[in-house]
Amino acid sequence: MRCRLHKLLSGPVGKTQRETLDTGPLALDSDLSVHYLRGTLTFTRLTESVMLQGVFDTATTVECARSLEEFELCLALDLEDILFTLPGFPAEEPDRVVGDDGWLNLTETLREEILMAIPINPICPKCEAASADGLPSAVNADEEEWLTVHWHSAERKKEE
Repeated sequence: MRCRLHKLLSGPVGKTQRETLDTGPLALDSDLSVHYLRGTLTFTRLTESVMLQGVFDTATTVECARSLEEFELCLALDLEDILFTLPGFPAEEPDRVVGDDGWLNLTETLREEILMAIPINPICPKCEAASADGLPSAVNADEEEWLTVHWHSAERKKEE
């Protein structure tokens, strides 16, 4: 996924460019594909870099940690203060550089953000509903007796 930022290259510090995301299915790498990307991205020209901020929604297929069935996981992501080095300045991260022609490849950045937003053990809605229904309710007064531990001292046993 690429954006053209050529006007920001020669623009003054503080100049912004807004881009709208609205794509269909997209493969971000061999293991991660998304069903869609929708949102807005704002690029701001800084002295030696371009700052990216924005919000977007996406969905990807993941495996439920409980049922092992695949399901569609919807994600809402906030992008804050991601920097891309401008041409002619030293780059700390080679994947985050604006090309000499003004093109910026966002694929790796979006992939990283989506991967970090996916829970380690995703649970499908069907399993979440079953878990909530299966939880014990608050302990009733009549159930409290079996949960109580009774300690008997040696003196008490002598009295009995």
